[in-house]
Amino acid sequence: MYDFDSVVNRNVPGDIKYEKIKGIDDLIPMWVADMDFRCMPEVSDALVKVAEEGLFGYYDADEEYYKAVTGWFRRRYDWEVDAAEIIPIPGVIVGIVHALNVLTKPDDHVLIFQPVYGQFERCVKWNGRIPTICDLKNVNGRYEIDLEEMEQKIREEQVKVLLWCSPHNPGGRVWTMEELKAVTDLCLTYDVKIISDEIHADLTLGGHRHIPIAKVSKEVAQNSVILSSPTKSFNLAGIQAANIVVPDPILRKQIDRRAFASGLFELNKMGIAATKAAYNLGEAWLTELLVYVEENMKLVIKELDDTKLSVMRPEGTYLVWIDCSAYREEGNFAKVLLEKAHVRVSEGIFFGKSGEHFIRLNVACPRRILKEALGRIKRAVAE
Repeated sequence: MYDFDSVVNRNVPGDIKYEKIKGIDDLIPMWVADMDFRCMPEVSDALVKVAEEGLFGYYDADEEYYKAVTGWFRRRYDWEVDAAEIIPIPGVIVGIVHALNVLTKPDDHVLIFQPVYGQFERCVKWNGRIPTICDLKNVNGRYEIDLEEMEQKIREEQVKVLLWCSPHNPGGRVWTMEELKAVTDLCLTYDVKIISDEIHADLTLGGHRHIPIAKVSKEVAQNSVILSSPTKSFNLAGIQAANIVVPDPILRKQIDRRAFASGLFELNKMGIAATKAAYNLGEAWLTELLVYVEENMKLVIKELDDTKLSVMRPEGTYLVWIDCSAYREEGNFAKVLLEKAHVRVSEGIFFGKSGEHFIRLNVACPRRILKEALGRIKRAVAE
């Protein structure tokens, strides 16, 4: 049994999530997407071993690294990936930028479904591309894709790339094969390449199962660039380790060259060791984590049920997307919670215009901390 109840002291200089806010001494931060649990001890042991060796030069991912990654894909998703298709990189956003710069030219249009992780739109805009925005449809508290709008915008704006989030952050959707097929069929019809951010793939709940976009068909696989990482699943964000999976060999060579030219390529020795330990030894820890997170999700839904806050029931991730529009007269609801409840959440507007009256709550924390935060939130809305 692993321990997810102990409270870890993160009140240390430089911890971004626990950054001090003037005038607040009892802050509960539930915003940025990292967990308040210690990483699994097997990862810590692997990192200690590297540290004790005292050698921190340049290292390549070795054969055991690729076996760990491909083995994880096979066991979790029945997804066969050849080691040659993998490009190790320092982070998923790094990989998205590399792929965007290979697959598009300045002023090309890139399709994004919003609300979605705010870095998507920033990556597109700040690299000189133009975001084409489609809003997800909120159907009875569950996001769905407007295929007609998607097709219309692809045609009208000559979209070159779909930047896809699977599972979806912040809405927690785990896309079905039917949905993936509908989206990828349109991409194939209009020659739209796909960049699929699958960093939350391992974090599925309630019997839902992630389907890598490359598993839709061989044709879709050849049309896609898939981003994967152990960092969300095992709370290793600061380790900065990820992989790009590129089945098309020509495209893979282009992205590999782009990565090398940028200087943002390969992993450090710690990232290699952490990835191998997580993927080789982490299934039991992850299984227990998901049980704990799911109970936290149920607690949020139960406790907020008697408020006017509307919780979108997540199928994946450890993030809860909450509609606060009933309290829109209060102004920016995230700021209201910070001032009244001393609970810091993610502002919905970060995820796009359609997220304006929402907040995102990170529930990957010890349950007694979550209970305290929910109590504060309920008192704040009661006022």
